[in-house]
Amino acid sequence: MTKKRDPLYDKIFFARQPILMPDQSLWGYELLFRNSSEATTAIISDSYKATLNIAADLCAAPGENIPKNVKLFVNFSHKSILDKIPYSLPAGKTVVQLPETTPPTPNLIKALEELSKDGYSIAIDDFEGRPQGEFLIAYADAVIVDFLCADEAKIQKICALCKEYNAKLIAKRVENMSQFTMAQKMGFNFFQGFYFKRPENIKGRKLRSGEIVKLKILKLIESPVPDFEELAQALQNDVSISYRLLTLLNSPTFGFSQKINSIKQAIVLAGWKMLKNWLRVILLTDLTPKEKSLELPQLATQRAKFLQLITIESQKGLQPDAMFILGLFSLLGAMFDMPMTKLTEYLPLDDDISAALCGEDNIYMKYLKLVGFFEEGDWENLESVIDELGLNPVTVSKSYYDSAQWANSFFQIPGSA
Repeated sequence: MTKKRDPLYDKIFFARQPILMPDQSLWGYELLFRNSSEATTAIISDSYKATLNIAADLCAAPGENIPKNVKLFVNFSHKSILDKIPYSLPAGKTVVQLPETTPPTPNLIKALEELSKDGYSIAIDDFEGRPQGEFLIAYADAVIVDFLCADEAKIQKICALCKEYNAKLIAKRVENMSQFTMAQKMGFNFFQGFYFKRPENIKGRKLRSGEIVKLKILKLIESPVPDFEELAQALQNDVSISYRLLTLLNSPTFGFSQKINSIKQAIVLAGWKMLKNWLRVILLTDLTPKEKSLELPQLATQRAKFLQLITIESQKGLQPDAMFILGLFSLLGAMFDMPMTKLTEYLPLDDDISAALCGEDNIYMKYLKLVGFFEEGDWENLESVIDELGLNPVTVSKSYYDSAQWANSFFQIPGSA
């Protein structure tokens, strides 16, 4: 029975609601924790964990890039500020939002001063002018006032206090035209609420930390000058790969006269070229999500060998190892249902190879088209691209056959499945 594996990615859930300027142009987004992509409110049992989720998910959020001048408001708990969680988000863009009820302890004040010095903005949420709020406002760039909960007299008092400390005023939960008009007359600088737009749920995927470690191992093995000491240490931290490597090298397939007992010994005896190719395939297979067919990594492996063989035979000035990588990673998008632009951030790739994988037209893209035409049986286009690349059709056909044989045998090696 095949062991069930965790998927490569975790799901992302958070919401964002715009904060607008008086002309209703975008000034910032408040980021709101959500338990699911369909949730319309937050169910928070642990505010610290909710903050961590928001920070992690924001860094992996899909979709359009947010303009540099747009602020990102994230609610931080007392503990998360002391633990320096705000530093996981970009300075100059991030507004550290904390409730007025946060205890203004000496350590918190010191942390807020450091954040301000490092380029972060501070905003006090649900500000009503409580004693601790009047203490915190000295360290704040803005205060956020709930227009559904505060009466006009209280808001006037808040406005006077903010003017004294030169703090910006943000009106939240503005739900109708009269509230918007009142907030403008009272000197508020920014506005948020259902009157403008409801929170928009953002969903997507992010790579799991364990899988990012595997991608880092890929980076180690692709280094022009491999650090065998660092590689051995990294492999030792992955029990599954270590076990399979030792099982493989102790099998009759290799027939070493001495038993291999350590990862360092395995690296030396296996030979760098063989070991690098084996690790490439194993890591790619491990990274394939459980709902995806394992035929995908096998096909990617065949592509890698095919392009490597063509490069060796044709001697067109391309590097065989680079072509192997091009083929090996060419199906990552299909494997993970993630855009290649996101995946290539984690991979040790030459800029031109990365560009080809992301769909840009260059010499490497032409070789990817060659592979695709061969697999689809599109003989007319295949012949055209073979001519364009100046390749020998017989060499191409033989390389494809040999790569299929090699990939099949590779996946049948004991310990590699």
